Amino acid sequence: MDDSAGHTLVAPQDPGDGMGNELISRVRAKQADVERYLRAVGARRNRLLTLTIVAASISTLLTGPIALGGQPLANWLAATFELMSPVWRILCALAALCSLTAAVATQLVTSKNYEERMACAQEMNAALEKLEVAITLGNLNQQEATRQYLKILERCPFIRRRVNHF
Repeated sequence: MDDSAGHTLVAPQDPGDGMGNELISRVRAKQADVERYLRAVGARRNRLLTLTIVAASISTLLTGPIALGGQPLANWLAATFELMSPVWRILCALAALCSLTAAVATQLVTSKNYEERMACAQEMNAALEKLEVAITLGNLNQQEATRQYLKILERCPFIRRRVNHF
């Protein structure tokens, strides 16, 4: 089978085509790597975002009532929990820790570029799927399919092949 440029097209599922089978195996392995990356990074990003929301909310809950209730609420809390230190100091210290936790988690999400990297990985996954279909249907010759595969790999160099160690 020849394409319009006169290149011989070889379907990778042909048992005699070891090179095509090798390339399709690499494409599928890379797709698995990308999907694994998306799951891991998405989960990490979601945990950090949840931590940010929870820590900021707790910080607000710790400082809000004292700000609204004033000295009478502070006195009641001190008597109820038999506290030796002024209640506002304890609540402010806990609120500061929660606020610091929220700030650090927010900065981690921002500095790791999770959004940008996940978008890149999703684009890469779509391109790999498109390439897999083209190879499987025999729409690309071996040289062009390899060229496209290498070009796709350059898009997201931060996605590495996972090696299993026993």
